[in-house]
Amino acid sequence: MKEVDKMSFYKEESNIFYIYFQIIKKYKKYMEKSLEEFELTPAEIDVLTFLVNNMDKDITAREISMHRGISKGLVSRAVNLLKDKKLIGTKENFEDGRSVYLKIIDEESKVVKKVKEMNEIFIEQLIKDIDIEDLNLFLKINNRMLNNIKDIGIE
Repeated sequence: MKEVDKMSFYKEESNIFYIYFQIIKKYKKYMEKSLEEFELTPAEIDVLTFLVNNMDKDITAREISMHRGISKGLVSRAVNLLKDKKLIGTKENFEDGRSVYLKIIDEESKVVKKVKEMNEIFIEQLIKDIDIEDLNLFLKINNRMLNNIKDIGIE
């Protein structure tokens, strides 16, 4: 496909930005509805779901702010509320003493189990009727785009 053709492809409503925005928007609403019983704020849900989805990684509040597109102040307030509820804790960041890593305290808590369960249901619905070859191609393309945007040079 020529460069001009590629650009006109992305101007349609079905473009990649619109699609990703709709997925994220639906996921946030879905999780808010699914976790109503726990009386969490939307920011707490954003922070909690991000940590649950990345339990195998060391995550800082700054990273959550960057990846979820919410202010550092909102993340900080949500972190404090989640710490008060004994859902998350902190771990020292030896690489940068100015920040700490955020961790789920109890992976067996009702809310963490519910996040995991609702994630599975959401993903199953999202990828239903898509064969594995198409999913593998989709992941390959998305990873390539993710690597490409690292070269853009802004944070």
